[in-house]
Amino acid sequence: MARARQPVAGRHRAGSSRASGPASIPEPGGRPAGHNGGVSPNETAPQNQPEAQYSAKLTGDRGSTPEETLLWRKQDVRTLWRARRRELGEDERAAQSRDLTRHVLDWYLPRARHRRAAVVMSYGTEPDTGPLREALHEAGIEVLVPITEPGRRLSWARWFPGVELARSPVAPIDEPVGERYGLETMSSVDLILVPAQVVDLRGIRMGQGGGYYDRFLAGVRRLRQDGDDGPVTVASVFRHELMTRGFIPAGEFDVPVDGAVTADGFTWFDHGGAPGGV
Repeated sequence: MARARQPVAGRHRAGSSRASGPASIPEPGGRPAGHNGGVSPNETAPQNQPEAQYSAKLTGDRGSTPEETLLWRKQDVRTLWRARRRELGEDERAAQSRDLTRHVLDWYLPRARHRRAAVVMSYGTEPDTGPLREALHEAGIEVLVPITEPGRRLSWARWFPGVELARSPVAPIDEPVGERYGLETMSSVDLILVPAQVVDLRGIRMGQGGGYYDRFLAGVRRLRQDGDDGPVTVASVFRHELMTRGFIPAGEFDVPVDGAVTADGFTWFDHGGAPGGV
């Protein structure tokens, strides 16, 4: 049975400025306290917002079907936010990664129930999760990392300092060698930290376009619908990648995450979901 979540200072909810005092974390099966409603994940983006204008302008009339047009618009958004991330600079990315790590540890460790966390192995210019994985391991948390599988699926493997790595057969990344765990293992995971190029205030995230996490997050949602005590899903992004205006183009298969963490702390989204785990 999931524990009631306790208040945490410095956290803010979607659509608000940063909190100046304690705020309530979503209760399992509930909405963030004080939230007066949200935007549907598939609601059309208002066209007076800069990000929405950018995508529509670049897309034009490309695509002969609504599905093709959506793919073009998503690619436009990736092009924009990849460039913005590169422009951030190595020193600033490192500084924000350190602050992000501190926020995750401060929030998660006092609430760890299963003491298992799934954390992306950062790549390229993504927020650096190496120090976070090391700190979680030192605190006695079992750390799982994603393994890319054929069919654009994910499995999971244990990570610890010094674990043997091997090049993935389907992606240009090194991954731990060892036992692979399927989706079912997520029922005993507290927290999943997922990558994103950008995330909007509905919890819709934009990834690299491979679809690995779309399929995985849909599986996590099914675990919840089946009554299992699923984990909390959080996107890890830099400050400017938490959109405060406009919306990411989204389709019916885009699954929102529960929250996002940046160098400024956590933001929790209200999309009618039922966060479990922590």
